[in-house]
Amino acid sequence: MEDKQKIRAQMKDRRDSIPEEIRREKEKIITSRLLNARWFKKAENILVYAAIQSEVSLWDFVQNAWKSNKRLFFPKVSGRQMDFFCVHSQKELEKGAFSVLEPDTEKYDLKQFYTVNFSPEKSVLLVPGVAFSKEGYRIGYGGGYYDRYLAKHRNLYAVGIAYAEQLLFEIPVEVHDIRLHEIISDSEQMISSH
Repeated sequence: MEDKQKIRAQMKDRRDSIPEEIRREKEKIITSRLLNARWFKKAENILVYAAIQSEVSLWDFVQNAWKSNKRLFFPKVSGRQMDFFCVHSQKELEKGAFSVLEPDTEKYDLKQFYTVNFSPEKSVLLVPGVAFSKEGYRIGYGGGYYDRYLAKHRNLYAVGIAYAEQLLFEIPVEVHDIRLHEIISDSEQMISSH
């Protein structure tokens, strides 16, 4: 099996090569699948991300989730740590680490995820990545932020978000890699059996 670095480079190229208009169509399908997912109705807290490069954009989903009175949390990176903060509108985000939009905790009093009235069975984490396997594993950018976060918060329902082009039959798995509960793409929805 190819090593992660090689797969990461190939899959980033594959994702980058999806034409913009096709990417928008795929994102509409993914947004619809997210809004109709069985967990969406009962979810109170949804941990999302602000897309970088050619990742699946969640903005349409975010707008709809806010309208459905969901509490949305965006990640903020500090050193090797990543924490999520409750964000109520796009104006509470600013460019942070890696030029990613992050919660502006200097300007706004934003509550950190684990300080809110937290109900694990009603909390979902949407996870970006470069490649995803049919078994529910993923390859990210190599920083390990999501694996470390999931290792600490194993009671979150973790959902990988991908274009069909990012799905592989299998990827190399290391001991620290955390398996996702579900992967939603424009071609299929996979639920892992753990």
